Amino acid sequence: MSKINVVLATDANYLRYVEVTLKSLLAHNQNLSVFIMYTGDVSPEWGDRLKPYFEKRNSTLKLVYFDENHLASFNPSTYISTTTYLRFYIPSLFQYSESPYWIYLDCDIVINGDVTRPFYLYNFENYALGAVSDPYVNSLGHSYVNRDYFNAGVLYLNKNKLQSGNYASFTSDLLSLANELKDKILFGDQDLLNFYFKDNWVSLSQEYNFQLANMKLYNKEQKVNPAIIHFTGAAKPLGPVYIDYECVKKVVPLFRIYDSASWDDIVNLPIGTITLKISD
Repeated sequence: MSKINVVLATDANYLRYVEVTLKSLLAHNQNLSVFIMYTGDVSPEWGDRLKPYFEKRNSTLKLVYFDENHLASFNPSTYISTTTYLRFYIPSLFQYSESPYWIYLDCDIVINGDVTRPFYLYNFENYALGAVSDPYVNSLGHSYVNRDYFNAGVLYLNKNKLQSGNYASFTSDLLSLANELKDKILFGDQDLLNFYFKDNWVSLSQEYNFQLANMKLYNKEQKVNPAIIHFTGAAKPLGPVYIDYECVKKVVPLFRIYDSASWDDIVNLPIGTITLKISD
């Protein structure tokens, strides 16, 4: 079976978080092709050091350089850097894989399960995108659609659909939108992606993008043990965290365990050994 593709985007300032995401990814998954999109401040030697660990999970790691001039027209916000817009260039990676299945992950994420399951649980045949709704933005109200607004920190992409029909010009279309809507954007690239896809996306269970800053907005009766845990908002788990929810208090130590664990320890453990149960 072809390897499922996973994409992250970073600069040198966020490599510590990237390594946490990658360690936790390999703690729960194998048979992946992982791509790191980066601007010029990441050393290729960093990737070379990690590649042997990916091989132990029958996976590959590839760093793909982008000139930061590609991002010159985007404006960073308080906690959203211009690097986040690298996800607009994901179609340029399609040449490296025959598999139609691609997952984009933000770097403020810890993996807690099998990330590939949505491709088998949901109907992607007619959709280019699968994502999880964003309860925070939905609670505020937004002007793009009359249904859910999705969080763009985790994206499940169908390459076959993104290369055809209305989405064949995905990257150039989004660059045009960024210029057209630059004075109306509140949530960076996420606004642009929601405007672009409108209601033509598969809504996934919150377990595939469990957004910790939005805990008070979740249905407390719905029990979930998330596969992808996402530190949305400005507070990040390697710094001070003031979100006073029990599950957040559980996840912060998990993130820090992966930060301190060695790569050798991670890949020598059986798949799924380190698993956090949030709902029992």
